Amino acid sequence: MHHAIVVMAPPEVTYATLKRVDFARSRSLLLRAVFALRLAAVRRARRRLRLAPLPARVRMSLQNIEDHGQSKLAEKEGSEIVIGSIARLFSVQSLFTRRTAAEFKSFDCPGHFKAAASFVVMPYGQRQTLLAYETRIRATDTRTRRRLFLVDALTAPLGRLVMRRMLRVVARVAKYQCAAPAHHRQQAM
Repeated sequence: MHHAIVVMAPPEVTYATLKRVDFARSRSLLLRAVFALRLAAVRRARRRLRLAPLPARVRMSLQNIEDHGQSKLAEKEGSEIVIGSIARLFSVQSLFTRRTAAEFKSFDCPGHFKAAASFVVMPYGQRQTLLAYETRIRATDTRTRRRLFLVDALTAPLGRLVMRRMLRVVARVAKYQCAAPAHHRQQAM
């Protein structure tokens, strides 16, 4: 999956916004609903694994993705963030095994899939930014690949819609950050 959007803000503002925007609190009803479902599944998984509970008012941003079962695999400050996860299909609990970027790359146990997502911020004209998102998913064996293909066929339309909304949220907040007086900028997050 690949999406891109032109943001009416400079790259440094777009990148900072991308990292800290709370997608669970966006104006988009779709994003709030999807992230509420995701958060409920994460809370159940954390409880079953006896991990520390999340705070009542939890943020869902790229700054705290580890709390939600994903890992930051790489970051080139100011231009790119790569996140990833390894899991079994329909098992949120399986997301909470911590792995380094090297472990992620070499992981190949049957019955799992690996997903990596990249957010890239690039200058695009004067005071504009191209914000791009790409996801790649790979199953570790043939049986899982077949199951993943079926699941993806059913969920891909929703996934594309959610990602487009997420990019629009970042674009809107970054544009607002550039237009708002300094004392209002922190309130937008």
